Amino acid sequence: MKWYVQVVKPSTYNQQSTSVLVQIDSQRYLFNCGEGTQRLGFENKMRMSKISAIFLTRIDWETMGGLPGMLLTLADTGLGDLSVCGGHNLMHALAATRHFIMRNKLGLRVNEMRCGDATAAFKDKNLQVNPVHIYPDGYIVPKLELGPNESTEAQTRKLLVSRAFGVPRTDEEADKKRRQHVDQQKKGYYSDKCDGATMEALMQKLEEKDEEASQKKRARSPDHNARPGQISDVNLPKTKPTPAALCYIAQGPDVPGKFDVKAAQALGLKPGPLYGKLTRGESVTTPDGTVIHPSQCVGPTKAGGIFIIVDCPSPKYIDSLVSSPQFAPFLTSTETSDEGKKTQLVLVVHSLGPNVALDERYRSWVSKFPSHVHHMLSSPEFVPDANPFQRHLRVQASMAALDPRVYVLPQSNNLSELPLSSFSGHANISVSSSLAIFEIEPRANLDTSKVRTLLTPEEMLELKMSAQSASDIEKATATTSSDNEAAPPSLADSSSTDVSAVNCCSPRNEQSIGELIVCPIGTGSSVPGIYRNVSANIVSVEGYGGIVLDCGESTVSLLKRFLGYPHRNTHNTRISQTFSEFVSTIKLLYISHMHADHHLGAILLLREWNKLTRTGSSRSRMTIIAPARFWTWICDYSGIEDIGLERLDFVCCHDIRVSSDLSDDSGYANWDRFSSVKSKVDGLASDLGLVDIKTCSVVHCPWAYGLSLTHSSGWKLVYSGDTRPCANLVTLGRAGRKSPTILLHEATHSDDLLEDAKAKRHTTVSEAVAMALGMGAENLLMTHFSQRCLSLPRWKWANIHAVRLARYGKLVRSPGCAAECTESGNASAMEVVDDDEPEEAMEEPTIQGDVDAAKKELLLELAESRSENGTASDDEEQGGLLGGLNVASAFDLSAYSPRDIAQFQKNTRHLHKAMRAELKLFISEQEGASDDDEGGKPKQQERPAKTKDTKPKPNVRKGGSAKRGGGAN
Repeated sequence: MKWYVQVVKPSTYNQQSTSVLVQIDSQRYLFNCGEGTQRLGFENKMRMSKISAIFLTRIDWETMGGLPGMLLTLADTGLGDLSVCGGHNLMHALAATRHFIMRNKLGLRVNEMRCGDATAAFKDKNLQVNPVHIYPDGYIVPKLELGPNESTEAQTRKLLVSRAFGVPRTDEEADKKRRQHVDQQKKGYYSDKCDGATMEALMQKLEEKDEEASQKKRARSPDHNARPGQISDVNLPKTKPTPAALCYIAQGPDVPGKFDVKAAQALGLKPGPLYGKLTRGESVTTPDGTVIHPSQCVGPTKAGGIFIIVDCPSPKYIDSLVSSPQFAPFLTSTETSDEGKKTQLVLVVHSLGPNVALDERYRSWVSKFPSHVHHMLSSPEFVPDANPFQRHLRVQASMAALDPRVYVLPQSNNLSELPLSSFSGHANISVSSSLAIFEIEPRANLDTSKVRTLLTPEEMLELKMSAQSASDIEKATATTSSDNEAAPPSLADSSSTDVSAVNCCSPRNEQSIGELIVCPIGTGSSVPGIYRNVSANIVSVEGYGGIVLDCGESTVSLLKRFLGYPHRNTHNTRISQTFSEFVSTIKLLYISHMHADHHLGAILLLREWNKLTRTGSSRSRMTIIAPARFWTWICDYSGIEDIGLERLDFVCCHDIRVSSDLSDDSGYANWDRFSSVKSKVDGLASDLGLVDIKTCSVVHCPWAYGLSLTHSSGWKLVYSGDTRPCANLVTLGRAGRKSPTILLHEATHSDDLLEDAKAKRHTTVSEAVAMALGMGAENLLMTHFSQRCLSLPRWKWANIHAVRLARYGKLVRSPGCAAECTESGNASAMEVVDDDEPEEAMEEPTIQGDVDAAKKELLLELAESRSENGTASDDEEQGGLLGGLNVASAFDLSAYSPRDIAQFQKNTRHLHKAMRAELKLFISEQEGASDDDEGGKPKQQERPAKTKDTKPKPNVRKGGSAKRGGGAN
């Protein structure tokens, strides 16, 4: 038998929680599921779809922020009977997600491990896990958190969770399901994966109550009145935060004794089935009637190995931890020391908050464990804050070499703040690294062979620049300098491969007061991918405050790398603020709709904002514009941890919708509704220097909206959210008799996937261009791309010209001419949707699927001529087919002003070259790796050779370690 513990994500200053994966036979067990866990699984080929249980050390967003997205993905891959274990408030946290998760076939088994509950343990055929509760100094555990909870409020939460996630199957039902699965596989039913549209339709059908309800379709409700029978409308009982942290003592399966062949033969047994019975613990009878028992020829069973997960968030928890009697059997020189337990214990994983590892009380406690026990230290002072998403960094470095102002290199640091020796001189201590494995059986052993070499942005840049030939550099320089406008400073402008040139070649381009810069932080759809994270955008308005447009999972982590934390990212020459400075000034958080990929990062963002702004005299406020159910979720979750709810002003998107009558002086569809929130909107407008804030309903899911912001300095920004081509959005863009300066519009699907776009209510690339032309936008920035889209989007004039809406007819009637600003009849552009529509199916990406998509994209890239190689050809530009519209494709961690979007077309040839190089490399990596090599070691990137002229990295101490945060090196 072989089983092991593998680090998924260590604790760093960027994300202070540790995730580990345990594999025993075919089963997997995940400890902690913070934001980004799923994306790391995709990046490192960890098969998260086989997880059977998830354990949380704390019930807060730091440790469970990735859980909702993980549950959606696992449910949509067909997983059933999943266990989730954690402390008090776990059931409440899951029930709060009922507004956007409806997966009643998952069969979720929730184990709320409460202090003092003797049954609070997990056990299956492989693993037994016992919790150890620890608390901060001075905390008195209330009765509400002690023992089994059978209150009426607890039953309500349990009912809501069972309605949203389903009821676990009995053993008989599980066995029947497994047999059906095997039979169907033999028949080939699963030879092709179900596409997202089919999955969405299937989930919707499962959730409908009866045939009559399934046939009942209606347009979006003009109000948000509750409808009987919907679990989203059931009030969740209030709860209070708990500071409890759970450590776990986990014991694996017993190891059967070794079969002694010589002893069996001496007893008269011949090789055959009887050997197997004895190995399984069964007695057998020889032909002469002699009964032979397993003990006669099978060695003694070895007790299962034990590992411990320690979560100590701050030094305030240390006294509770070191005095816990549950750890005493494993320690030396204690009265309750157990020699057997000490022998079984082989690994302790230390997930520590800042300053815990530096406390003498904690180090003294660690020294009491037996000398053979290995310690994996996961603490921000000792774990380098390296960037684990190397494939994205490769692409970003290639584009940054072309224009470092637009494509911002993420901040990272490959040096720890302190050396390991400052923690302990113990020989069996190692710093946790992503993909590091500790084998429990058959022999305790640390295996770091799968740990990847993580390059810094500077090293990746040097690799990319050294790969360019002199002619490539000359061409890049000539192309970017050919326009009358000043060319963007490029790393390619330097003939030297010294990456220190980035700062001298890219002078600070500080914003002027009120200038519009749109920064896409995540540009992917549905699930996090290896090249694109899910939706998030920030708008920096210098002199006023910050705006966040949608906030998908891992937004906070990416913002820290984009802006810099705790020090400014020196590669970001566009935004003058650090992460902390920007978050402190956020005035508006806008959520377009309730699909998880657009809002799961909001809780962590609000928590960070609250920490930064809750003290001092200002006591700043933030306005949230979102669907009503988002606010309900925020209010429900605020009982678990403090997110500054009392300083949040909520405005429902529906209440500030634009009027479809462009001659309406008020501009709002329902002036009475707007009047009730007018003071909040006016206050927000004053804070941000805005003269107009409006939304509109769009065609995607119930309560999905677009947004328009008009600034006193003259610019107008329109954001589509997720939608089909929609007349309401065109009306919003034309409202106020001002065309959008920038239209930030989704372009999920390529033109050849139009039917998929219709089924999932998304927009194709050509349709997005038509929408921009239809509302007379000056610049179009496309985002929200399918995770299978690995190259630049392509559009065709014929497809643009074919787009028509009921209210406006054809959006583009002739080259360079948009539809007239009049309505054609009273037809509504709004599609009929079902208010019970579930979250979009989130199919887990597969390696083979990604490779097939990459091959398809590469063939298109290689086959295109220059007149067809991207956005618009030269002939199209000269012919004015787009009427002067500038179009750009957004990438993660980028910054676009209107000037940058206009410049994008001139850089497409070099961007295509970068995409082709990455596609080839990705295909080579995946086809060169074994399909069954989980978490396998990818092809290592060699670090660039150091020369005598190479400058030392900044922030390096004399002892060879870096200061906290590390800047951007």
